[in-house]
Amino acid sequence: MPRQHIYMKQKTLDGLRALVDKRRNEGASAQEANISSVGSELLEIGLRVVENLEKEKEEDGSLSLEERYKKQLLEEVTKSRQCIQVIFKMMFDITEIKSDNRYDYREYIEKFKERTSVIIEEFFPEVENRE
Repeated sequence: MPRQHIYMKQKTLDGLRALVDKRRNEGASAQEANISSVGSELLEIGLRVVENLEKEKEEDGSLSLEERYKKQLLEEVTKSRQCIQVIFKMMFDITEIKSDNRYDYREYIEKFKERTSVIIEEFFPEVENRE
């Protein structure tokens, strides 16, 4: 097995030692659980994780997991919004609703925009509303 010297943070070394101690407490021998063997195992796992992440990026047009999630969320929100708009328009095309002066389609749209602005402002106070 080739040797390689590596430098790590103290916190990483402490975590590595804790894993070695845990395995020894579980009955592993000093040869099975030592800094070198556990460190090598963790490096192999980390390497596989990095390789898999790179492979996923290549397969999905170089989008990270978070970017894919955001893209899917945006797609679903957009579809939902379009469906709601169609249903809303159909509802206000019904003669009984049109003739009832208590319901004004344009008024509802304005109320929705105002409520949305309030919610957006609550979560993103530093961002100005562009609408």
